[in-house]
Amino acid sequence: MRFFTLILAALLAAATQTPRPAAAAELALVLLTDVSGSMDGAEYAMVKDGYRAAFADPQVLAAIAANAGGIAVTYVEFSDATNFRIVRGWSLLTDEASARAFGDAVAASPRSSTGNTALAASLRQATTLLQEANFGDARKVIDIASDHPWDGGRSGPVRDRAVEAGITINALPILEKFQYRSFDGQTNTASIEWRASDMAAFYRQYVIGGDGSFLIEANDYSAFGEALKRKLLRELIAGEDMQEAAVHP
Repeated sequence: MRFFTLILAALLAAATQTPRPAAAAELALVLLTDVSGSMDGAEYAMVKDGYRAAFADPQVLAAIAANAGGIAVTYVEFSDATNFRIVRGWSLLTDEASARAFGDAVAASPRSSTGNTALAASLRQATTLLQEANFGDARKVIDIASDHPWDGGRSGPVRDRAVEAGITINALPILEKFQYRSFDGQTNTASIEWRASDMAAFYRQYVIGGDGSFLIEANDYSAFGEALKRKLLRELIAGEDMQEAAVHP
C-alpha cells in the first residue's frame, strides 16, 4: 500500500511542475525578488502589480515577440538564507498570451516569506538554478530587485563566480525614502540624498556584473512597475528598432 502511495505522490508532483522550456530560448531570465520584512503588505502589492503590468505592456510584449526562440523566465522570491522560493517555475514566453499568463500568475501568487535578507546566499542559489537548467547558448541573466542597502560586500565574490560561469546580473534597487533628522528635528535632505546614492553604489560595486550588466533605480515602491518595464526592455531587446524603443520609452 505504501508503495502505491509513493507512486501517486510522485505522479502528482510531476503533474504540478512547470515543464522546462526548450534550449532554443534566446534568453533565460531569473526574476529574483526580495520579499524580506523591510517590505510591508502595501509595498508587496505594488511589486506584484508591477510584474502584472510589465508583462502586459505593449513594448515588452513586442520585445518578447522579437526573440525568435522565445524567452525562458522564472520568478523567485527570497528573504533569509532558508527562504529561496521558486514561485513560478520556468516558463517559455513567445507571445502576448504566454507573457500575460506569466505576469498574472506572478501577481496572483501569495507572499512566500518575510524575515531578514540573505542577498549573497540567494544570488548563489539563483546562479545554481541557471547552471542546472538546459538552455544551451541562451543569454543567462539574473534580475534582482531589492531594497537591501548593504551586505558588507558578501555578494561580490558570489557575483564574480556567476560572471565566470557566463551569467549576467542586473539590478533594480528600490531606494526607499529614509528619513534622517538633525538635532533640531528638521529633515536632513542632504543625508537622504546621500543614502540613496550610497545604496546605488553598493549595487554597482558588489552586485551587478557580466556582459552588458546595468541597474535601474526605483525611487520608491510606487515607481517599481515603471522601472521594471524599462529594465525588461533592455534585457529583451533583439533588434535595433526595439533597442531605440527601450532607450526612449
